[in-house]
Amino acid sequence: MSFSDFIFNLDNLLWATPLIALTFGLAVVYCFAMKFGNVTQAKLQWELLLKGDKSETGLSAFQTFSAVAAYRVAIGNVGGVMVAIMYGGPGAIFWMIVTALVTSAIAYAENSLGQIYKVKMDGQYRGGPYFYMENGLPKVLGKIMAIIFALFCTIGVPFLVTGPSANNISQAFELSLGVPRWITGVVIAVLLFIVIAGGIRRIADFSTMIVPFMTIGYLIITIIVLITHASNIPNALGQIFGSAFNTHAIFGGAMGGAFSYGVKRAVNSSGSGFGETPPAAAAAETPHPATQGLVNAFSVYIDVAVCACSGLMAVVSGCFNVLAQDGATWIYTSADPVVQGLQESTTANVIWVQQAANSAIPRIGGIFIALAITMFAYSTCLAYYYEGEAGLAYLMRNSSEKTRKAAIWFIRICMPVFYFIWTLVTAGTAWAISEVMFALMAWFNLISLIFLLPVVKKVYDDYMQQRKDGVEDPYFDPDKLGIKNVDVWKEINADRIKAGK
Repeated sequence: MSFSDFIFNLDNLLWATPLIALTFGLAVVYCFAMKFGNVTQAKLQWELLLKGDKSETGLSAFQTFSAVAAYRVAIGNVGGVMVAIMYGGPGAIFWMIVTALVTSAIAYAENSLGQIYKVKMDGQYRGGPYFYMENGLPKVLGKIMAIIFALFCTIGVPFLVTGPSANNISQAFELSLGVPRWITGVVIAVLLFIVIAGGIRRIADFSTMIVPFMTIGYLIITIIVLITHASNIPNALGQIFGSAFNTHAIFGGAMGGAFSYGVKRAVNSSGSGFGETPPAAAAAETPHPATQGLVNAFSVYIDVAVCACSGLMAVVSGCFNVLAQDGATWIYTSADPVVQGLQESTTANVIWVQQAANSAIPRIGGIFIALAITMFAYSTCLAYYYEGEAGLAYLMRNSSEKTRKAAIWFIRICMPVFYFIWTLVTAGTAWAISEVMFALMAWFNLISLIFLLPVVKKVYDDYMQQRKDGVEDPYFDPDKLGIKNVDVWKEINADRIKAGK
């Protein structure tokens, strides 16, 4: 068995029905625990997003929101959607949107936990799944899970999961402008180093500039594609809903694949449940953990919008292929010669969306998509770096600050090198390795979220009760709620806790 075959088999094993069921099922449980506040409190989430100030220790709510959105809006929102369509039919788009909305409850849970169990280290707030595993789970279990998860973050995320981003960026520029992959790899690697050298503050500042711009631009190109294919919209919607509910003539019988791949790709796209975003969320300056949990759950809406845009562009323009469940028979073939030609390698990638954009704005559309993908993937890679830095900081929390900073610089130097290498690897292998890493992280993180459900609910209810009682800016008192191992909050809210007593 070759290495690539091993990785593909492991990917299929880890992303089998149990993980999909655990992710979707736990998300539904959290939805009920929050009384569906993850989707009904959109107005409050927006207000909180625009409030809050940064400090020497922490970032503002909008800065951390942008950093978290950078995780969510990634290559999976483009290439990943195409993979879902190829294996699950157009109906996978519908299930991706539903799953993203439901799993925003998990996004709230893990980001609020990142805040609850954060610590102050090297003049900034640090948090993440390893902290809430160690301090929130039974002692021995929590310690073991925390160390393993931190290793996943430190080694796996900055070095292994950047593969799809690197590969798809280089591929997009090769198709649209004829730029050799290695040149794209070198340029982006250098740009990565320039930003990550400044740590979380520079990453957050950059994300604050790029995330709104890239999302609005992608929405505009989608509107143009829809306008130029307006007559195809009813048929496209029929394909999406018919495939989702097993009623479409061509895609009938694909509902299982649509749901399975819709859930898988939605989770991969948003990262809800992977434990990726809590380190960035923990960096925020806020008086109550629920505040940042709600703000970062709101970032899922951006993820939903970009996924929907990618899917609609492909389906309305007919730039997609669909593979039957036997993995060998094509049940739908695009009329576009470029997309059609990709059948030979059973590959689904950003070229489909580029061709969809080209169908509306010849050549320029494909170039725009290449630029959009570059911004999506680049900002995500910045976020991946910080996840590695945060994991390393946890593993070396008992070392001297000088030793810890030296190790962090090692990651800053090595990550761009690995990024360059990934530009030259085949897309399928890059996706599989990335998915294996994320699946391992998801298993560990979701198991911890099962144990920590009472803590999440208690903190959420406390926040909502304070707002109901007329407290404009609720604050977190861990002693009042009986939550231990969160001493930093006694310092953050010392004056308000003292006044409250």
